[in-house]
Amino acid sequence: MNISDKVIYTIFSIIEGFLVFRILFLLFGANRDNLISKFIYGVSNPLVAPFEGLFESLRYGRFVISLNTIIALVFYSIAGFIIIEILNSIVVKTKKRAEKEV
Repeated sequence: MNISDKVIYTIFSIIEGFLVFRILFLLFGANRDNLISKFIYGVSNPLVAPFEGLFESLRYGRFVISLNTIIALVFYSIAGFIIIEILNSIVVKTKKRAEKEV
């Protein structure tokens, strides 16, 4: 794993972490006035915004399952993987070209 892979992996892991916390906070009905939950929602709102309105949240009493946030989590996981694979294929092609020139 090269440095660019590590950077991209770290960025997407942080994004995914915020989304997982958002899912858990929504699921268990965390107090939205709490500093930690305000921070998590504030950071994750722009990440989930493109997916808002796709599905309605599922509600079971006070428990809420945000399908849009789950879809965002899956999307960012796949996007991170694809970006890393594209960069790796570019690096491999560049190495092959360099070897042919030598």
